[in-house]
Amino acid sequence: MAMTKVQANLAVNGGRPIRDTDNPIPLIFPRVIATGARENIERVLDSGFSLDMIGEYEEAFARTMGTRHAVAVSNCTDALHAVLAAIGVGDGDDVVVSPITDYGSVKGIFVQGANAIFPDVDIRTGLITAGEIEKVITPRTRAIIAVHMYGQVCDLDPIVKLAHKHDALLIEDVCQAPFATYGNRMAGTIGDVACYSFEAEKHISTDHGGMAITDDDELAAAIRYISHERGARPAERGTRVHETIGHAFRYGHLEAAVGLAQLPAVPNQNRRRVDLANKLSAALGDVQGISTPVIPHNTSHVYWLYHFRVALDSFSVDIGEFIDALNAEGLRCGPAMYYLIPYSHTFIEDREAILESLPNAHAHLSNTIRWPWTDKYSDEDIGAIAAAIAKVADAYRI
Repeated sequence: MAMTKVQANLAVNGGRPIRDTDNPIPLIFPRVIATGARENIERVLDSGFSLDMIGEYEEAFARTMGTRHAVAVSNCTDALHAVLAAIGVGDGDDVVVSPITDYGSVKGIFVQGANAIFPDVDIRTGLITAGEIEKVITPRTRAIIAVHMYGQVCDLDPIVKLAHKHDALLIEDVCQAPFATYGNRMAGTIGDVACYSFEAEKHISTDHGGMAITDDDELAAAIRYISHERGARPAERGTRVHETIGHAFRYGHLEAAVGLAQLPAVPNQNRRRVDLANKLSAALGDVQGISTPVIPHNTSHVYWLYHFRVALDSFSVDIGEFIDALNAEGLRCGPAMYYLIPYSHTFIEDREAILESLPNAHAHLSNTIRWPWTDKYSDEDIGAIAAAIAKVADAYRI
């Protein structure tokens, strides 16, 4: 089929891109680091690592989130694992977890020998719901992991009620949504425990690291025992006894020094993220065949990723070709199917049967395009992103 004039103007076909390397659309890196981080790092170094900066950061984090306890760990993957280990999840137990997430949400389930149980999702948002969880919950369910994917918050109140009904621990995976809200409550403070990520690209960036927060004294102590003390108790004459298999999931004082400085800046950065994302969604509102993020009533979205869905039956190309064209125009974006856990994790048993039980999750991700969002965009950058998407959509629309 001959190329149309509009298609010929696409950068992927040799046309002029919306943005090129001389004037690129900003990326999340390099990150902007709070000035207080250097001072905090110097405090740690001047103390010869005798200063408990981790404790300072834990106290500040718990105070900021309004919880009794915060336990710093090596990353969010290990925080989630530590929680499951702390409550004794093991062989034969079920843990319900969103099928749309990252390896970090499921690693602990598999290492503990438990069964990862995947409910389907709301096809509009990609988030798990109480209605879908109820279809897969069993008497063996020990925990539910509600993943606030992309930066948007699950509808939590019905999930809380369901978890309590079945005596299952509700874990919020907040690594993509710190300071997001559900009604007038902060994400991470609604379930029994919540886990956060401080990886280099996340909202709170300390290069790596994570945190678990909870109001439960016993659970906080158990998480610390598993992740910091490696399953050991003090014994006579300064020795210790290992009573169970623990883990070296410790955080570092230098990372904590950065986190202590970064934490206060996040709410303002989030507000700018939201404002910019709203401008892009408004600009894309009239682009036929493109659906911007659906944000359920009573929830907020703090945009770790911006994503939009493409009505593929309205276009002459598949999702891969659509993405290639956008990248050529200067928008560094990618597909979302990796986030369908039973699709991308080939070691999972009965993958095909599980995938068949997740039609909404598959449909949601198969036509979704996403990229890491940043508060560094200008209004002109937002205009360029919108123009790139509209240009590709107009060229390939049937």
